[in-house]
Formats: sequence, structure tokens, C-alpha cells
Amino acid sequence: MTPGAAIATVLLFAAGAARADEAPAAPPKRVYETRVRGSREKREPAETTIRADEARRVAGTQGDALKVVEDLPGVARASLGSAQLVVWGSAPEDTRVLVDGLEIPSLYHLGGLRSTVNGELVRSLSFSPGGFGAPYGRGLGGLVRAETRALPAEGVHGYAGADLLDASALVTAAIGKRLRVGVAGRYSYLDRIFGGLLRPDTADYFPIPRYDDYQLKATLALRTDEELSLLFLAADDHLRRTVSSTDPAHARSDSTDASSYRVAVRYSRVFADGARAEAAPFFGYDQRRQSTNFGAVPSLLDVRSFRYGARAEYRRVLAPWAVLGVGADVLGTRASVVRFGSLASPPREGDRYVFGQPPGGDVGAERFHVHVLDAAPWISAELRFGPVTVAPGVRVDAWLIEGDQARPPSGDTPIPGFQRLEWSIDPRLHVAWRAHSRVTLEAACGLYHQAPEPQDLGAAFGNPLLGVARALHVTAGADVRLTGALTAEAIGFYKQLDDLASRSPLASPPVAAALEQDGAGRAYGGQVLVRQESWRGLTGWISYTLSRAERRDHPGSPWRLF
Repeated sequence: MTPGAAIATVLLFAAGAARADEAPAAPPKRVYETRVRGSREKREPAETTIRADEARRVAGTQGDALKVVEDLPGVARASLGSAQLVVWGSAPEDTRVLVDGLEIPSLYHLGGLRSTVNGELVRSLSFSPGGFGAPYGRGLGGLVRAETRALPAEGVHGYAGADLLDASALVTAAIGKRLRVGVAGRYSYLDRIFGGLLRPDTADYFPIPRYDDYQLKATLALRTDEELSLLFLAADDHLRRTVSSTDPAHARSDSTDASSYRVAVRYSRVFADGARAEAAPFFGYDQRRQSTNFGAVPSLLDVRSFRYGARAEYRRVLAPWAVLGVGADVLGTRASVVRFGSLASPPREGDRYVFGQPPGGDVGAERFHVHVLDAAPWISAELRFGPVTVAPGVRVDAWLIEGDQARPPSGDTPIPGFQRLEWSIDPRLHVAWRAHSRVTLEAACGLYHQAPEPQDLGAAFGNPLLGVARALHVTAGADVRLTGALTAEAIGFYKQLDDLASRSPLASPPVAAALEQDGAGRAYGGQVLVRQESWRGLTGWISYTLSRAERRDHPGSPWRLF
């Protein structure tokens, strides 16, 4: 971002009177009020929550509810076609995306034309740019949470649609009184339409992505307020860019192929006393392949990862003024990495790089395996003292980082592996003071940690000794209810980043030290959100964010704009 860069978004749209079939389904009467009385999950600091039926009407989303995240305060405009979320000065890979508590690698397909989850399957989405509580971690940036909608209790429902971008469909069915199933899918064909109508070299100037995604949700009612659900999410992406040349030695192409698959089984129960318990084991597979060809110097980065883990949570009202939450969050990643080519390809953040420039002369090759396991128990509370609400929490992460190559191969010499255990303790605090019936002042702070990317643990291109990076989030602001449906919110923030991985400044780095972990970053600014909730069919908001983000690759080096 340029110094003092400003991001402004104005969204105003007339939705008309909501039709009965578009209104969100009322919760089953058997749930009673126990979900509202205190077992319900609290609002995160600086969080914005939008119903899917409202988000689909926002101009520019093309009816895709999850694309509305790009228009929320705190989100910077990423480069065209990148599909990245730049939140409060953090790198895109630092923001976590959860669907029903299940983490997925990306909210959008390559190119940013569509989200990776069918919007008709989404009930609501919540976005917190920072300062969120102890149940969530493993990321230095923001948090996006999407909740899928309850499937219809009777009959068969669905839709099918097509436009110039893609075709999509959704079918739900109630099988008996207890089982409900929903299946959704989407398949793109814009690249083939362009290929048949335009010149063959059009893709050299306007790369067209190809993508597909499909989802399955099934719920089984066990007993009163007890449910078992299955969620399957899948997405595939393909994008190719080229720079043609009359000299074949200077022609360049860049291809990215990405796939992700997730399956989770969630058990949830609401007890008679208002307590709520959830447990969700999951398994997944990710692959991302980036290949670049420039004459005789090809480059490849292929990362294939098996992911496994579970989330469990128990929340209970201890007293009219106290709610307690405890849980555990476990994620394991077994990755296989194949990489060769220029040490500068693909480029890292901070590299002076323009697509089409020749790669550097230093080349390398490696093939290795790593395993990163994070087990994080957490505890949080919500304590009300009159007009003041205090929400303390703490998250303890145990990080197991291991791999099979501590240094590059050398002849027939055995290659030693590496293994280490790191700990991080992340205290979190959120304080809210209802100074007036219409005015609430709040502040939050917390520590956050994140493990290195698997490809950065390589001995040739990275550093097997990289540890977890750290961030400090501090926010403070005010929320004013101007009328019954009109609110205004102003928030200031500061973020400090430490132990970031960056390229070694040496022309010839030591063995297994191409990356160093002494980078730092900082971001600060403020945002304003004025939001009109549904009033005579009119909803919308005006948001403005003013922020500055900087990075320093090594101690003593100058700060640069991020």
C-alpha cells in the first residue's frame, strides 16, 4: 500500500420486501432459548456479521454471498485476479477461513471470480480482521467464518443456473423425519467460450481461470437438541499465464494448479441447562503446483499435503454473569514437497519481481517431507459486571515440527532429519463498556502464532530451523446505535509482527539457510463502518479504512511498504 493509502467502499442497495421463501428459517422450537441465554458464541472484537440473503444482493457479488468479504472494512484491495485477502497489513496466507469450523485453504477460486463454496449453501458469514478470541489461532491475520444453512425439513428443493462464467446447481432432500441431505456443485467454462470466440493469443493478456467446486452436507437428528452432521468440501483451480515472443528462448509461461478436499463429521448437543458441546474430527488433502518455463530454465514448486485434526468445544453458563468455554484445536499436516529451478522462483513477498522477467542464475533442486502438528487447548470466559463485560482467554499451542532433510543431499552421505517441539502461549482479552444505552466502547489485545509453510522448511530453498512467527494485535473503538436499525462503528488498530521468514541478504547463504527468521512488520490505522440494517426493504453500508503497513526484512535494514 502507498503511504497513507485509503480504502473506501460504499455499498447501498434496495432489496425490496423479502419474500417468504427467502427469509432465514426460524430455529426449531425444540431449541428453546438455551442458545440465546449464554451458551451462544460471543461476538468477536471488530467483527462484522452478514446474513447470506443480504450479502447476495450486494452489487458486484453476482449473487455469490462470500464475495461480500472483499467489501468489508479492514480488507485491502488485492491485485486484480489474485483472489487474495489482505487484512490489516497481513499476508494473504495469514488469514484463516473456516466453514462450519472446518478450515479451508482459500475463500476464492484463482482469479477471484467465484468463492469456493456455493453461496446458496451459506446461512451467514462473520469477518474479524484481528483481535479474535482464544478458540481460534494458527494465523497472524484475520478470521473469516462461514456457517452453512439448515437444510429444509420437508420435501425436495433445489435450483440450477448458468451464466457466461459457469453453471451451478443445488439439490436438498429430506429423507424421513431425521435425515436431510444437500448436494451442490459448480463448473466453469469461461475459458472455453473465450477460446472459441477470440484470438488464440487473447489469454496472453487476459488469463482466464478454470475452476470447479462441489459440496455435500448431511444432518441426522439423534435426539432432542442433538445432531450428527457430515460436511464435504472440494475445489479445483487451473490458471495459465503466458508471455509470447518471436524468440522461443524468451517465451514464458506460468501455470498454477490447486486442489483441496475436506471432510468432517460434527457432533453437537445442547443440554437442558443451556450448555453446548461440539466435536468435529476432519481429514483433508491439498495440492498446489506452480510451474514456470522461461527458455532453458524451468522452475517447479509442487506441495502435496494430507491434513487431519479435530475441533472440540464446550460452553456453559455458570451464573447469570459468567459463561465459560473450553476446547481443543488440533491440526496436523504431512507434506511432500518437490522443488527445482531458480532460487528466486516463485517470488516471495518483498521481491522486486515483474511477471515475464528472466529468472535468477542460481538454481537448486530438492525433494523432502515434513510433518507439522499443532495441538492447542484453550479456555475463555465472558464475565459481566453491570455495564462492563470482560472476556479473558488463553490458548496454548504445542508445535511439533519434523522433516527428513536437515541439509541438502551430498553424494552417498546419509541425510539427517530434524525434529523439535515449540510452545506458544497466547493470552487474549476483550473488554466492552456499555457507556450508554446506544454507545458501547470496547478494546481487545492478544498474541497470535503461526507455523512456517512446508515449502519454507526445505534445506535448499528455505531453512529447516524456521520456527513459528508471532503477532500482537491491539484494537480499540466505539459502537453507536443511531436508530433501531442504523449503527456506526469506529475502530483503531495496531499490529506488530515478529520472527517473519525472509530471504538471506548474503549473495551466498550458508547451507540450509536460504531463509532467515528475523523479519518484522507493523500495521496501524483505523476504520469506520456505518451500516443500515433492513428498513423498509433497504439495507447497505458505508465503510472507510485508512491504514499503513510496513515490513523490515532484517534488523538494521530500512522499513519498506508492504
